Amino acid sequence: MKLYVKLEAPFEWVRAIGQNVEAFGEVGALSEYPLDDADELIGVVPGEWVTAHVVSIPARSKKQFQAAVPFALEELVSEEIENLHFICPQWRAGEDAVVFVIAKSKMLEWQSLANDNKLPLDKLTAEHSLLPFHEGSDCSLALCVNANGLDNQFNASHRNGVGVSIDSEFIDVWLMGLPLDHVIAVNDEEATKELIASNPDRDFRHWPFGHKLAHWLEHEPVKSHDLYADEYRPSVRKFNFGSFMMPLVILATAIISVMAYDTYRYLALHAEIKSLNEKQEIIVKEIFPEVGSFNRDGARAAMQKAMSEFDGGGPREISAQLILAKSSKVLKSQRVTLSGVSYRDSELIITCLLNDFSQVDKITQQLNSQAGMSAILDSSASDDGRVFATYKLKAG
Repeated sequence: MKLYVKLEAPFEWVRAIGQNVEAFGEVGALSEYPLDDADELIGVVPGEWVTAHVVSIPARSKKQFQAAVPFALEELVSEEIENLHFICPQWRAGEDAVVFVIAKSKMLEWQSLANDNKLPLDKLTAEHSLLPFHEGSDCSLALCVNANGLDNQFNASHRNGVGVSIDSEFIDVWLMGLPLDHVIAVNDEEATKELIASNPDRDFRHWPFGHKLAHWLEHEPVKSHDLYADEYRPSVRKFNFGSFMMPLVILATAIISVMAYDTYRYLALHAEIKSLNEKQEIIVKEIFPEVGSFNRDGARAAMQKAMSEFDGGGPREISAQLILAKSSKVLKSQRVTLSGVSYRDSELIITCLLNDFSQVDKITQQLNSQAGMSAILDSSASDDGRVFATYKLKAG
């Protein structure tokens, strides 16, 4: 959907899709235009401020062409080239190009109007660029309408893209640049009669395509040129719902992904903890059968309780941990390996891998020499050259 808005009075607006005019009207001020964020907003300016020239410059690039244009047109413009804005909307190497010339001060004025009235213009075009063309004509000539009705000014446009806004008394000057065989379509019947009377050698034909912008846009213009360059575009921007939503979609996707990963990790860790708790329960019950019911949340406390109640459930003067610590000193001094530990019938039972049978009695003696504990050799055996000895330790 395109919304055309005039930047100077009368403030007409037209909303159109292709050649279908959906709505049109006129407002009292620029700030009253019925804007929609979905519209492509096109500013329409009076053709009297925009002149067009056909230029032929042998340039290899558009940048070279743009640099040469002001000097090529210097003799044809009435102001210093430093004060003028030159824009070529369509350029092709080796072809003639249409160049539009506008005073920089006017471009800045339109930019300010757009900014002050919050008009996020996408394009800027001259009124005469929107004139339609009859299939049998070479030019279109439209009598303009001002706030008081029909004016004595015309908008004129050629199929090659050159347009101009001229007073009725200068029509003869404009006609001098046109071949005699060109067909000129005129929107106003009375004006057509007057032009035929004053220029009998010309082919003027009445084609009632209307006096207002809304009428013109019911027909497809040959070309609609954009006069903007980046430095003159308004700074106000329309709310782009799509660009606003895209970061939100990305953020939402990221959040969902993180939440999904965290949920997966939570479930995986929960299953892992459950498995570890079950294994812990089995190990504790094997080593400490006196514990009875097993509380997973207090496994460490249950172990410490069983080890601290060494004799018939009564308090001990020396803890099982300390007995293990004292016995480990003996085992370390004899350079033997502790291969098993269990707690049963108020006794701490340890199994050791010895270097030879001579260590069996030595270790028994050394364990009994530790203060606060007694040791009894429960069994000893040899298996495939290895010597195992089991001792029962208790406080005493």
